Amino acid sequence: MRRIIRAEPGYLACYYLDKRKKSTIAGKNLELLEQWLTTGEENDAIVQLKNKGVVNTGHFKDEKENLMELITRCRQVEAPLRSLKVPESMNIELTDRCPLRCPQCYCHLNEGKDIKKETALKYIEEAARLQIPYINMCGGETMVYPYLTDLIEFISSKGLHSAIAISGWGFNQDKLKELKRAGIDEIFVSLNGSTEEVNSLSRDGYHKAINTLQVLQADQEVNYYINWVARNDNVADFPRLVNLAQNYGVKRVYILTCKPDASNVIQESLSKDNFLFLADFIKNFDSQEISLMVESCYSPLRAYIYNYYFFNRNTGENMGCGAGRKGITVDLDGNFIPCNHLVHPEKFDSIDEYWWNSKILDNLRRYEEHKEEPCRSCHLTNNCRSCRAVGEKVYHNLYSGHKHCHVPYL
Repeated sequence: MRRIIRAEPGYLACYYLDKRKKSTIAGKNLELLEQWLTTGEENDAIVQLKNKGVVNTGHFKDEKENLMELITRCRQVEAPLRSLKVPESMNIELTDRCPLRCPQCYCHLNEGKDIKKETALKYIEEAARLQIPYINMCGGETMVYPYLTDLIEFISSKGLHSAIAISGWGFNQDKLKELKRAGIDEIFVSLNGSTEEVNSLSRDGYHKAINTLQVLQADQEVNYYINWVARNDNVADFPRLVNLAQNYGVKRVYILTCKPDASNVIQESLSKDNFLFLADFIKNFDSQEISLMVESCYSPLRAYIYNYYFFNRNTGENMGCGAGRKGITVDLDGNFIPCNHLVHPEKFDSIDEYWWNSKILDNLRRYEEHKEEPCRSCHLTNNCRSCRAVGEKVYHNLYSGHKHCHVPYL
């Protein structure tokens, strides 16, 4: 099992890369781990850690020294306000070129620019040194980038996890073999409708996406999922989209919120009725074959569906927008931005320097002190941190005069 264990302030963060899961060792469990490493006396907590793969008993001596060092370090390290010590994910914008023309696209596709290969490799190298486990690559159209397989091979050689988001353009069995040889871990296919008619309202390339799903289903060696953007013009079709996903062997559908397009306009953001329809469908959906995953920055939806009488499960690092708290993006020019949708480029020599010294990231981390209405008075405010790109672009003429929250009726 591939894994990375990092020392964060007061706890150990364990990333299981093959399953893309994370667990933490803190408090009493951290004390029990230290006790076991010191005395050899096993306990229930240690049995669980062994079963999870945190402790590699096959190389116990090396593991013991490493874990003891990490425990010591986690009691010393610091992190910026409301964030991790270093990011746990890094997005790399490979290109703004794309042969498709999707109505919802947020990229400026008329410049024809690629990130320099050496720039991308430089930051992947630093990500490995900092133990940033997840490297995500996107476009434009990811598949047009000429050095895609070179980057994937380098990420794999560093023991990190690679993921790409694609439309399906240029994808076939030969391309999949090439990506597999390079070591790709996950492929996210963008699809906004179960039919060409619905999909074309916001995306181009329906049949390319379907062909990609067919190729991936026949292969069954790479984890593949669907990215679906929730919009007024496709939400009624979502149950059919889920059925389509099941028919093509997709294990997860990721539900994304509408982001601003290249003109800083938010298209088709959900009405109250459509929001509640989607939320109720997700809450009542029950399947052993496929999971419906709401992205963390779609925090209002997560806060709503995870709310119960006496508690709300939308807590912790995944509660909401993670820009500058758990993730960053490298843009086409090698600048740093908080995420693909918050285009505030800054030039720093290293990831570490950007993470600690960016004024923009510091402002994002202080959102809780500067909430405006309707968020400030919302009964879910303590369990919601909505997408800051949406917050920047929703103005007074939308949603009955409210600013910053795109679902003020909660």
